[in-house]
Amino acid sequence: MHGNTTKQLNKRKVLHYIQNNEGHSRSDIASALKISKPTVSNIVDELLEEGWIREKESEKASSSGGRKPFQISFNENATYIVGIDIGGTSVEIAILNLSGDVLSKTNLDTQANVDNDLIKQIADRVHHLLDENEFEMEQIMGVGIGVPGITDVENGIVLDAPTVNWRDVPLQAEMEKLLHCPVYVDNDVNVAALGEWWKGAGKTDDNFLMITLGSGVGCGLIINGDLYRGATYAAGEIGYMVTDKNAAEKEYDQTFPGYGFLDSHVGGPSITKRMLRHLGEAEQKSEDWSAEKIFEMAMDGDATAKKVIEDFLSHLSYGLINVITILNPQQVILGGGVSRSLDHFLPHIIETIQKHLPIHTNISVTKVEDVSLIGAGYLLLKEHDSILKV
Repeated sequence: MHGNTTKQLNKRKVLHYIQNNEGHSRSDIASALKISKPTVSNIVDELLEEGWIREKESEKASSSGGRKPFQISFNENATYIVGIDIGGTSVEIAILNLSGDVLSKTNLDTQANVDNDLIKQIADRVHHLLDENEFEMEQIMGVGIGVPGITDVENGIVLDAPTVNWRDVPLQAEMEKLLHCPVYVDNDVNVAALGEWWKGAGKTDDNFLMITLGSGVGCGLIINGDLYRGATYAAGEIGYMVTDKNAAEKEYDQTFPGYGFLDSHVGGPSITKRMLRHLGEAEQKSEDWSAEKIFEMAMDGDATAKKVIEDFLSHLSYGLINVITILNPQQVILGGGVSRSLDHFLPHIIETIQKHLPIHTNISVTKVEDVSLIGAGYLLLKEHDSILKV
């Protein structure tokens, strides 16, 4: 058995090396990994046969003037991944290749389907997307899913997700039954942090926070190069953080039952609610007042919108101060629907943080398109025991 495991380990090492270093020859790989040339050659032959890599003749001859070496590259289309991001407003579904490129995506309205067997609706939509793009289920390695709530990753159970009304839902088991492939489930913000780790901030930093602003607010923690989930998978549930003691002692509106204080001050729906309250709700409909529209009005100088957004910025900044104090990350990345409106207001947030905090932290808005879908794909690569396991 021992020989077999060493071989598997070497095989994984070689494949990961090829994944991260395009266009090397067999002897390059052997010297880089300090594995003997014959061993590397056997592994490369196996990987070629299994379709994980490609090999083509180099453009130029070797330095000694001998025959041209063969350059090896990773086959990012050897198999595919389905990434699913379940949000309070919409469910996004994508087919990804092994480099994390989104090949095709679709979405469905969350709230319209919450009471209509949401899990089955999502599975049907996955099948539909695969059919449309002429993929067979056999070409799919597995599925990663981000869920808006506290999730038991080991057992694939959603413990509490207020926006979709789920408590103790065995999402992994139900999805595997409907999709007939491995499924992995985690909190949506952890999944976004994984996307950032694969394609964004994580390329340079091993300690960063991903804070997503959507229906509520959440925080994914990458600490010392790994995802920190907490003792009961509830790490980063900063929606329950209190950023104004006096306001917290009064009754405050919960956007969704089970939402916390910070959720109800920095989530998209809470921005809309505040604006309507200032306007006198009688003549207004909430669907006409998206958070995005209120941000735009604030930028254009509308006094009421400015007041609402300043309140939002204040709560968000104090929330960030508290989190940064505890974890001292290299950087904080803001993501989620609401973050798309934040670039203009970043200096204001940074200024507030600097006023109260001597610790320097970079704060930015994510530049990774589809960060949660990509992270859902990475969740599968991270959790599923395959040769690609990261």
